[in-house]
Amino acid sequence: MSDRRQMRVVTTACLCLLLLAAGSAPPAPAARADVSADRLSSLAEQGRFLDLLQVLRDQADEPAEPLLRSLERYEANESRRQAQRQEAYEQAMQTLAEELEADRLERALVAAIDAHRQARNKRDVLRDEKVRELVRQVEAAADNAEADADWIGALTYYQLLDVLFENQNRYQQAVDQARRHVRLLQVYAPEHFAELQEARRQARAEARAEAEPDTDDPAEPLDELAEDDPIVQLEHEPWEQRLEGVQLRMFRHALRQTARQHISGSGFVPLLRGAVEQLQTVLDTDALAEVFPGLGDEQQVQAFRKELNRIAATLDEPGAELSALQANQLLDRIDVANGRTVKLPEAVLAYELTEGATQTLDEFSSVIWPREQERFTRSLEGRFFGIGIHISRRNGQLVVITPLPNTPAQRAGVKAGDIIARVDGQESSTWSLDRAVREITGPEGTKVRLGLRREGETELVETEIERAEIAIESIRGWSYNDDHSWNWMIDPDQRIGYVRLSQFIPQSARDLDAAIAAMRDGGGLNGLILDLRSNPGGLLSAAIEVADRFIEEGPIVFTVDAAGRRTFEGAARRDRTYDKSLPLVVLVNEGSASASEIVAGALQDHGLATIVGARSFGKGSVQDPFRLDRGNAILKLTTQYYMLPKERIIDRRPDAERWGIEPDLAIDMTRAQQGRMLETRLEADTLWDAERRDEHARATDLLDEGLDPQLEAALLLMQARVVAGQMKIAKAKAD
Repeated sequence: MSDRRQMRVVTTACLCLLLLAAGSAPPAPAARADVSADRLSSLAEQGRFLDLLQVLRDQADEPAEPLLRSLERYEANESRRQAQRQEAYEQAMQTLAEELEADRLERALVAAIDAHRQARNKRDVLRDEKVRELVRQVEAAADNAEADADWIGALTYYQLLDVLFENQNRYQQAVDQARRHVRLLQVYAPEHFAELQEARRQARAEARAEAEPDTDDPAEPLDELAEDDPIVQLEHEPWEQRLEGVQLRMFRHALRQTARQHISGSGFVPLLRGAVEQLQTVLDTDALAEVFPGLGDEQQVQAFRKELNRIAATLDEPGAELSALQANQLLDRIDVANGRTVKLPEAVLAYELTEGATQTLDEFSSVIWPREQERFTRSLEGRFFGIGIHISRRNGQLVVITPLPNTPAQRAGVKAGDIIARVDGQESSTWSLDRAVREITGPEGTKVRLGLRREGETELVETEIERAEIAIESIRGWSYNDDHSWNWMIDPDQRIGYVRLSQFIPQSARDLDAAIAAMRDGGGLNGLILDLRSNPGGLLSAAIEVADRFIEEGPIVFTVDAAGRRTFEGAARRDRTYDKSLPLVVLVNEGSASASEIVAGALQDHGLATIVGARSFGKGSVQDPFRLDRGNAILKLTTQYYMLPKERIIDRRPDAERWGIEPDLAIDMTRAQQGRMLETRLEADTLWDAERRDEHARATDLLDEGLDPQLEAALLLMQARVVAGQMKIAKAKAD
C-alpha cells in the first residue's frame, strides 16, 4: 500500500471530549402478556416514551421495574426541560426588546439567536417585527464597520447574522471577506489587530456595564462565536516564524497537483482567480503598510493592482482555460510584478497565493506548511510526547482541566484546577492554547518545569516533570472507577454498556475490543450505546475496523470519484466481528463528522443500529496527502467522496439537498442544553482529589437531572429492547 493511501484521512482528527460503553443481565420482572414485547419496542423506537410509560402503568401488574423507573425519571425531566425552554424563550425575547431599545445591537442579536433556538416555531422569530428591525440595524452597522476598516466588528456582526439564519449562506460572502481581512491582520499586523480587539472588547464591556450595572465581571467572549470570535485570540506568532520555510515553488507544485487531482476537476482558472483576489485583498488591507513598506507606496500599489487586474480579466474571459505552462507563465507575471512594485517577501507571496487558491476549493483542502507538519503527523499517528494533561483557557489563565490517569503529570501531583502561571520560567498568562501545547510537550525524556498557582497555596507550586509518550485516549466509558479505570456500565442492572469514541486513531478498534471484553467478563453485555457525538473523524482505516466489529459481512464504505466511479471498497470480514449479535444504539449530533458518519451510516444501512440524536455534519469527502518540495510541505486535497453501503453520499456539497446521517430518532438539544451537558461531562471526567470528589458533578447527574436528553432517549430505547427481549424469552418458556 502506498504512503499516500496509508496516510489517507477522513478529516484532521482533533482531541474532543465525548463518550462510549456496554453489558448482559439477569432477567427483569416480566410485564403481563397484554403488554406485548413488540408494542413496547415499537413505542420506544418512535420515541413515544410517555405513551410507553402510560402503557406500563395501565397494563402491567408486575411492570419491568428498571424501565418503569427510567420512564418516570424521563417524565419528570421532560416536564422540567419544557418549562425551562419556554421560560428561556420568553426571557430571550424580553432581552431582545430591551437591548434593541438601548441600541446595544450585539447583545440584542445574541438574544435573538437564543430566542430562535428555544422557539418551537423558529419561523415566527424571524418574522417578528423587532427581529426584522434588528437585522436591518445590524446590517447597517456591519456596513459601517467595513467602511471604517473595523474588520473585527464587521466579522462579528456578519457571523452572528449567519448564526441567526442557521447558516443558510445568506451572509457567507460577507463573512468570508471580513474573515480574510481579519486573518491578514492577525498574521502580519498583530499590533493593529490588538487595537481593534481592544476597541471591540471595550465596547462589549461598556454594553455589559450599562445593561448589568451590578456586575464587576469583565465582558466575556460571546459563546455564539466561540473560537471563531477574533476577540478571544491571544498571542500572535511573528509572521516570519509562521511562514518559515515557505517558498513560491511549493505553491507552483500545489497548483499543479490541485488542478489535476481535486475532485472538482475545475482546472487552473478558478484557482488562479482565487489567488489573484487574495492578493487584491492584501492591497486593500491598509494596516499592512505598517509591516511591508511597499504597500505604503500608493504608486507601486496601483501598478501592482493594475497588473493583477489584467491577469484577472484574462481569467474572467468566457470559456477561459489554461494549460500548466500558461498557468505557470501567469505566476511568473505575478512574481515579476511583485518584485518590481510592492516587493512582498517570497514567503508572504507564496502563502497568500496559496490561501487564495485553496479558498476556491472545499473547506478541507489545504497546505500543511513546514512548521505545521509535526502536529499534522501527530494527529494521524494518535501519539505524542508530553506530560499528560488537558488544559483550557478560563478567565485569562491557562487552567489544568484534569491530569490524565497514569501519566507523568498525575504522578508529579498536578491537580485539576491548577493554573499554569509559568512554563520553564516564562510567564504564560497571555499564551494561546497552541503555544502552551508547544511549550509543554517535547521529546521523550526531556523535562519541563511548571509554576502552578493552586487553591490554598500562597506561593507558586514548582514542579519539574519528565516528558514521556502519552497515549491519546479515543475510547472513554461512563465514569471512572476508584482505580481510575473506566466503568463501562451505564445501567449495571440491565447490563447496558456505554462507550464514547472521541476520534478515530490507529488503536481505536483495539481499545473498543478491550472495553467490550471487560464488559462481558464483568457480568455480560445486553446492549451497547456507542456515543459518536462531536467526534470529528480521523483515520479511514480505523473507522472501517470499528464498523467491522459489528458488521459480519458486506460493504462498509466506498470511495467514488467525481464521475461516481467506485475507486475503493472497505468491506467487513467475518473473523473480525464480535461473536454475538449485540443490540446497538449510536448517538450522533451536528459535530459528528467523516469517520464517525461512516461508522454510524454503515451500521444504519446494515440495520444493525438505531441512530439517535441530531443530523450529523455531512463531511463525506476524502483528503489525500501529496508531498510538496521533497516533503517540506504537504498538500491535503479532496480527491473523492465517501459512499455508504446503500449508495448514499453524505458530503454536504453546495448543491446537495440531503447530507449527513439522519437519525432514526431525532432528539433536539438547544445550545444551552449542550453547554450544560458538556460542562457536567467534563467535570465528571476530571480526576479530583478524593476529598473534593463529592463537591463535583458525576456522570449520573446527566440522567438524574435531565441534562442530556439524547443520551436519556438512547438509554430508554436500549432498556426497552432489553425488557422486550426478556419478555419474549419468558413467553417462549411459558409456551
